[in-house]
Amino acid sequence: MYKRLAYQQGDLFDPSGDITKTGNVRFAEIEFSANARLCRTLGIKKLPNVHLYKGTVGRVAGFPCGPNKFPILQDNIDRFLTMSDDDLTLEKKLEEGGELADQIVTELQQEHLQALQEGEDASL
Repeated sequence: MYKRLAYQQGDLFDPSGDITKTGNVRFAEIEFSANARLCRTLGIKKLPNVHLYKGTVGRVAGFPCGPNKFPILQDNIDRFLTMSDDDLTLEKKLEEGGELADQIVTELQQEHLQALQEGEDASL
């Protein structure tokens, strides 16, 4: 699925490696085991994982993208291609805010569980 998408949307190369057709999207693949440090730096915990970047805006989205989430990748590519850099910057901020909210919820849940455990220990 990924290779077909890259063929449909990405650059096409001749056997010598020269670009014969410039695509709408540029694809790159990173082998996790050979680049584990880089992947950890990028926050990759599940494979396959997709990051979408645009020029000076930088990363606008990143998510685990198994076969069941592949339509989300296709939708994001189609949507991001039509968006201005300003709109993509807003999209990036919204994603960062969502990630921060997820982190806060996880921390609050952990604190709540810890408080419950401490209350049970005190009642013993």
